[in-house]
Amino acid sequence: MTAEESRRIRELEEENAALKARLHERDEAMRRTLASYLSDEVLEEVLEKDRSVRIGGERRVVTMMFTDIRRSTQLSESMNATDFIDMLNHYLEEMIEIVNAWQGNILSFVGDAIVTVFGAPRPNDDAARDAVACAVAMQRRMPMVNAWNAERGYPELSMGVGIHTGEAILGNIGSQTRAKYDMIGRNVNLASRIEGFTGDDEILISTETLEAAGDQVILNPAGERWVRPKGIQTDILLHQVTGYGSRLIHPEPAASDPEDPAAVPETFEWRDLDQGRFGREAE
Repeated sequence: MTAEESRRIRELEEENAALKARLHERDEAMRRTLASYLSDEVLEEVLEKDRSVRIGGERRVVTMMFTDIRRSTQLSESMNATDFIDMLNHYLEEMIEIVNAWQGNILSFVGDAIVTVFGAPRPNDDAARDAVACAVAMQRRMPMVNAWNAERGYPELSMGVGIHTGEAILGNIGSQTRAKYDMIGRNVNLASRIEGFTGDDEILISTETLEAAGDQVILNPAGERWVRPKGIQTDILLHQVTGYGSRLIHPEPAASDPEDPAAVPETFEWRDLDQGRFGREAE
């Protein structure tokens, strides 16, 4: 090998090392930017498995979930500030765990409200199903949250959840010095409006979400309502979700009162909503 060939090999090795360093710096910068609003699993997939995922602006059909604690303003004014923040942080920790388990991506916290998108930045054909199952799991976790509150003398919390599926614009919004991955558009506003119609411990979803979520969404027909959200020119139908899973009714009615439907024991096939796997729960 000539001296010139050796020199060229060294130059190529140095260029390769510099390129690897720049790629590492880029990945670390992206990790810092995305870590605040992506779950660990999705973040790793964006960085390691699918570098074609677009983080810039794009239009996409996604499922949007808005949650809010009922009467939180009154609670904040009536409680010691330290206690209120302690209670709020515990509630958010519990909810974030469930959202991450169902592959939701939290875009922002607005006080006690949580804004989550399913199906972005990584596409997810089951986004609507996962959002509904996630909402059910979150409501199922609330008794545990309130048991924790009761042990500390904190008040009981109730949460409303609104979900809608539709096209939104997603991407980094801001400036070169401060940007945030977010979603905007008419359907985002509608999802927020749907949450505003919820009552205590209630999940309301749009017809678009119901149609996209599949046949395992359990509804309360009496909870259906037509509403006219602000900024929307027509009435829309909202559906009240009470569970997620396949409902199995025992064929033999209870002997005490066979005419009473409430006397018929029911078994439900649920997903293990906290872990995202199928399980079974009887009621």
